[in-house]
Amino acid sequence: MRKASLIIPAATLLAVTACANASQPEANSQEAYPLTVDNCGEDQIIESKPETILTIGTAAISLLDAAGATDRIVARAGEFGADLPTDLQHEPTDAEIIDPSDPTTEKIIGANADIIVGYGLFNADDADLEDLGIPNLVIFGECSHDTPVGESVNFEAVITDIERLATVFDTLHEAAPALADFRSELADLDAAASEDISGSAAGVYYFSATGDISAFGGYSMLDDIFGRIGLDHVYGDETAAYVSSGIETLLDADPEYIVISYGIHGESAEEATQRFLSEPGAADLQAVTNDNVILVPNDDLTATPDALRGYRAIIEATQ
Repeated sequence: MRKASLIIPAATLLAVTACANASQPEANSQEAYPLTVDNCGEDQIIESKPETILTIGTAAISLLDAAGATDRIVARAGEFGADLPTDLQHEPTDAEIIDPSDPTTEKIIGANADIIVGYGLFNADDADLEDLGIPNLVIFGECSHDTPVGESVNFEAVITDIERLATVFDTLHEAAPALADFRSELADLDAAASEDISGSAAGVYYFSATGDISAFGGYSMLDDIFGRIGLDHVYGDETAAYVSSGIETLLDADPEYIVISYGIHGESAEEATQRFLSEPGAADLQAVTNDNVILVPNDDLTATPDALRGYRAIIEATQ
């Protein structure tokens, strides 16, 4: 169940659990449970170490891989035809896709997973699943999906999320190399982004094959990337990760750089580009006429380790 109480920061959990593991490496791993972790501003109680996972969305898979727990994934959902993230240490290809979109309560129960990790539930009830002993852990990057919860996400939040998941699954030792590599690469990219860059920018995407154009808001990873590079995010004041923007607001802002995210529902870079250029007035935007449109896979703009690739791609395209 969830209840409001004092939340132990993931970094503190990491230090405490690491010390405990150093002195008693195996015998008492179950004694850490039940434990309480932050779940989008609320307490989530984990009664015992989860051995099986249902993921919802591909971002959860990337985070679990960094946390050293991908081998526990037994079922997947909510991927909407998108490919698995690249460079996974363990690809959960044997896990059944129980629903390509948002799973129902019945399908979740049928997956026989101990815990859900993903972008949240849109076709099932949290309370019903909690009553059945199936906690739903939402990745930090999706807490402010379309409404603000807490603070905007950034690369530091990715580190915190990996630590949180590693604490939940008792894989802090396995997660340590991935965390070290992440911190090192982030420092290198921050140094590369230190050159004087200015200008306005926006990021857009299409959630489905028939939906309208949407934009990344101020609570998205892209907002953090733009800020680190020195670009003014035209949707930065939007207190949500994703915004139903419409083409008109983009035309009014006319940013100097436009990032098109592709692959969210399986579409190619070329398909996403053609769809964008077919929008009324899009071909006349200065980013288009000046060849400042940047194509980035959707996975590389999520609050996961994959965002390092997106950060690198945008640095290279703007310098």
